[in-house]
Amino acid sequence: MVIKGVNFWSFLFASQMAGWLMFLVDQIFSGWFGLFGLFPGLKSPAWIIQHQVDSILFSIPFVLPYVYGRLPGPGIVKGLIYGVLWHIFVVVISFVGTLGGSKWFQPMPFNAQVSLFLLHLVWGATLGFLYSPPEEK
Repeated sequence: MVIKGVNFWSFLFASQMAGWLMFLVDQIFSGWFGLFGLFPGLKSPAWIIQHQVDSILFSIPFVLPYVYGRLPGPGIVKGLIYGVLWHIFVVVISFVGTLGGSKWFQPMPFNAQVSLFLLHLVWGATLGFLYSPPEEK
């Protein structure tokens, strides 16, 4: 099913798998070289659901034809670039939120920043690898 140039079922599958792989990598490598372990894990089903919904919502810009079509390279490269851009966006929003006194945005230690960057690369690469844009006719 194609909606406004987006392969909907591929987008839904790719965004869910990217969110789950991001979560699993964080859990599996928790504590590895002082990295990962950012997510609450299976102790919080509500958080897992929210994370998966976020993965869908935050993947929407990637699959839009005017974004996907402008990113260079094959899908996995497009995804890696998107993961880097998304991480920069998250850092900027978090920084502004922290400056504004938001309780939701808290300063993160360096190892958490590195972990989050790597997790966004995993998310973006998976998204790019699994998403198949609609066939051009």
